Order: sequence, then C-alpha cells, then structure tokens
Amino acid sequence: MKNGKKKVLLCALIFVVIAGAMYARGGREAGGRTTIRFSFDMGVGPVTQQIVDQFNRSQNEIFVETVILPQDANIVRNNFVNILASGDTSVDVMALDVVFIAEFAAAGWLQDLGPYFDRARIDEFLPGTIAGATFQDRLWAFPWFTNSSVLFYRKDVLAEIGADVPTTYAGWKALADRARGVGGVQYLASFQAAQSEALVTNWVEFIWNNGGEILNAAGEPVINSPNNIAATYIMLDMVRNFAPAGVTTYREPESEVIFLEGRSLFIRAWSGFWARANREGSRVAGNVGTTVLPIGPNGTSSHSCLGGLSLVVNRHISPTQRAAAIKFLHHMTAFETLKEFTLISGQPPVLRAVYRDPDVIRQIPFYAYFYNIIADARPRPVSPQYARLSDAIQRNIHQALTGTISVESALNNLQNEALALR
Repeated sequence: MKNGKKKVLLCALIFVVIAGAMYARGGREAGGRTTIRFSFDMGVGPVTQQIVDQFNRSQNEIFVETVILPQDANIVRNNFVNILASGDTSVDVMALDVVFIAEFAAAGWLQDLGPYFDRARIDEFLPGTIAGATFQDRLWAFPWFTNSSVLFYRKDVLAEIGADVPTTYAGWKALADRARGVGGVQYLASFQAAQSEALVTNWVEFIWNNGGEILNAAGEPVINSPNNIAATYIMLDMVRNFAPAGVTTYREPESEVIFLEGRSLFIRAWSGFWARANREGSRVAGNVGTTVLPIGPNGTSSHSCLGGLSLVVNRHISPTQRAAAIKFLHHMTAFETLKEFTLISGQPPVLRAVYRDPDVIRQIPFYAYFYNIIADARPRPVSPQYARLSDAIQRNIHQALTGTISVESALNNLQNEALALR
C-alpha cells in the first residue's frame, strides 16, 4: 500500500476514534441539533414516546432519542447504576424511581438541578414531590409524575348503617361489627402486609399518621420511639382482628380482590385503583368513596405515601448536552405537557394546577377528590441507603405482624440496623 493511502486511512481511523470519543462524552449532534438520550421503563413507554415525538417536531434545536427499558424497578435501577458508576455518557436523562434519588445523588452521579429551578417554579409542584427530589438541601430531580395511596370505602354500606366517614382508626374499628354482613362485607379492612416494598409503604403511613417519623431532620433513625411503637401496634391490631387472615401475604393484587368482591368495608390502595373499582365486573362499581387515611391517637394530620418517577440528569455529560437536557426537562414538566401526559396516561400529575384544570377534571373526575389527599402525601424516608433500609423494614415489621417477635423487639432491631447503615 502506498504511503499516501496509508496516511489517508490513518487519518480516517483517527477521525473515527475522535468522533467516537466525542460521542461517548456526549457531544452528539444530528442535522444541526443536539441529540440527547432519555431512558425510562416500558410502563410509561407508549405515552412518553408520543410526548417525546411531539417535542422533537416542535423545535429544531434538540432531538431526543429514547432508550426504553423493561417494566421492572430493579432492572431499571441496575441499568442506571451501571451507566452512571462507570462515567458512561450514552444516556443523558433518566426517569428514576423517587426512592433512589438520594442514593444516586450521594454517589455523585447526578447533576444538581437547583440552579435551574427558581422558587416560583418549585412552588408549582406538590410539596411531597419536591421533598422526594431533595437530598442534603439540594434539588437533584425534576418531579415528573407521582402517585399516592387513598382510602377507598363502601359508600352504600355506610349509608345503610347510617354512619359518617371516620377520620381515625378508632372510628373505623367502631364500625366493624355494624358493617359486617351488610352488602357482603366480611372484614373491616384490606391492605398490603406481605414482606415486600408494599409493606413499607403501608407501615410508614401508620407511623406518620400517629405523629411518628422514621428519620429525623438530621437523617438519623428514630424508629423505636413511643409513637412508632404505638403505631405498629395499631397496624398489628388491624392484621389480627380486622383484616382477612392472609393479609400478611397480600400485595396489591390480593388485597384488591377482597374489596372488588365486596368483602371489605375499606381498602388502602394506590390512586389507580379507582378506575378498576368502578369498571364493569366490579361488585362495588358506583359505590366507592374516597377519603384520607385514618390518624392515630397521637397524630394530628393524615399523610399518604408517595410513589412515582422523577427526571434526573447524568452528571458526566458535556455542558452542551447538559443545557439541552435541562431545556428538555423544563418542557417535560411544563403545565401543558403534563396536562397532556395526564389526559393520555391517567398518571397523577406533579403540578398543582393540573388537578384544577377543567379538561382534566372532566375526563378524570376522581382527581377533584384526590388532590386533597395527595397534597399532603409524603415520600418514603429519603436516604442514600434506602434499598437496605427498605429491606430491614420489610423483615422486621413482617416478623412483628406475623407474631414471630414482639413489636418492641422488631423496632429495636430495626433501629439498630438503621444506625448501622449511617
């Protein structure tokens, strides 16, 4: 091969290597547009792709490619960990489960988004969604969509026995004998107490609604407090005396069947259950009311547990990519975008104003009631060790609810495990 040709090939090879390196660092451009990649799970895939396609057509500055993952929280988390821990820049924006934000922020993987979010913008969001996106007083995510639990109850049964909707556990328990046998009711309550993340979301609500906390303001565990012990005993009483015998094996599907068949007076379930409870085939369709979760004797207000996804930005990407990603995040969390996303998907929005929009209320009338519930909802404990803390809660609280150990022993063990995670 002649030297000239060798030089040309060598130059071409060097160009490819350099271009590849720029691509890996995030310097991607296509047709004059900066290209960014957005990764999320298949659970919201079709709707999100539709929104992204509209964004791509609406302007000529940014082009968003999508990377869609399986609908499995652990697979999604592990995929993001592998990307971010290695400094990979092949994905710019990720839809991250709210419980993992603190973990990823503490690891140094996320871009601090506080500088791109002024106070007026923050105030547009539900407070709980901002709390879940905040770690060590810095904002690491733009809330995208959310969810929370609701107490669904049988309106027809309360009407027949002439009872008002209770606001406390004691008030609901007082109705158990009166409601039994009315409209097919066998149990007061149905909820989720299997050793799973579902148990965590239920237990923290008993804690909060009896005036307790899992972590204090400094992030230190305060799990074996008197209020928390009392709250766990309330939950144990519900398990033993007011719920089906199998409740400690119930996740969402099993607990929902009990209510859909008309066998429980109320159920603690996520907001999406409203549609299932009222669709054809449900024995309780048209007779379902909604209210806040009960409070305990030491509680002053009701709080549901938040779920949902937030949008985070890979800290390793280039300034050009970062600027494009931030513009995309502002678009994805703008009122008109989230209104459309809500109308298409039914996912609860993170912006207060969307709940008051006439088009949204017309299509999803449930949101008129739901807003008052989710407005005071809270995120699970914000901790960089959340995965391990959740595992410890599941094991210890399930042992208490199944009678393997006492409530006091369970909370003391859990306190010690949480202290060891610091």
